[in-house]
Amino acid sequence: MQFLNWKTYGTGNINIILIHGWGINSKIWLNLVKKLKKNFCVHLFDLPGYGYSKETNLYTLNQLVNIIMNDININNIILVGWSLGGLIATKMVLMYPNIFSGLVLVSSSPYFCADHNWPGVSDVTLVSFAKKLTNNYIKTMSRFIYLQNINTKLTKKEKINLKSIFLKNKTPSVKTLMFGLKLLKNTDLRKLINCINIPHVTIYGKLDNIVPYKIAFLNKNNKKNTNFILKNSAHMPFISESNNFYNILYNFIKKFR
Repeated sequence: MQFLNWKTYGTGNINIILIHGWGINSKIWLNLVKKLKKNFCVHLFDLPGYGYSKETNLYTLNQLVNIIMNDININNIILVGWSLGGLIATKMVLMYPNIFSGLVLVSSSPYFCADHNWPGVSDVTLVSFAKKLTNNYIKTMSRFIYLQNINTKLTKKEKINLKSIFLKNKTPSVKTLMFGLKLLKNTDLRKLINCINIPHVTIYGKLDNIVPYKIAFLNKNNKKNTNFILKNSAHMPFISESNNFYNILYNFIKKFR
C-alpha cells in the first residue's frame, strides 16, 4: 500500500519521477507533464503533508527518503527534483546508488544557506518566508510564483492554472512547513555531491536569488554532471522558459532508452 499520493501519466520504458519543492504540491509540474507523457512514463507524488498525502511524524531527511523509497517498485528511473525536491532527490541517489539511472536537479543546491564561501539564501530570509507562509499561505505562495515569473510570457490561462494549485488544495500545516524549513537550513551535502556516480544535469535560472547560478562554478568537479543556466529564469525555469527547459530535459532523458 502506498503511503504517498501518486499519479502516473504516459507510458514507456523510461520512468520519470518528479519531486516538488517546499510550500507547494506536485501540481506545479502539470504543464511539464503534458509534454513529457508523450514520450515517457511520468510519476508525480505529494510529499508528506502536501496535496493529498497524509502528514506524518518526520524528523530527518533519511526518514523522508525511506518513506518515498517504500513506495517505489519500478526501474530505469530518472529523478527530477526542484528546489527542496532536488535536495531530496540528491539524498535518494546517495542512499540508494544502484536504483536510479539519472538525476536532474532544478534550481537546487547541496546547501541552501549562504556562508562565507558559498552563495545561497540567508537564514533570516528563510525564516521570514516561513512566517509569511504560516500566516497567509495562499497570498504568500501566489506572490512568490508571481515574482518568479514576472517577466515571462505566460498566458492568462496558465497564470490561472498556477494560482489554482493553492486554491484547490488544503494548506500545509505549520508542522509540515517547519519540517521543510529545517531541511533547507540544516542539510549540507556539499562534501557528498561528488559521490554521485550516475549521469546528472543541474539547471539554474540566472535571475534566481534563492539558488544563485554561481553555484555551478563552485560545484564542477563531478565529470558526470552538466550545468545549464537559463538566462531569463528565476527559481522556476520549468515555467518561465518551459520550452528551453523541456528540450534540455528531453535530450538528457532520451539517452536512457
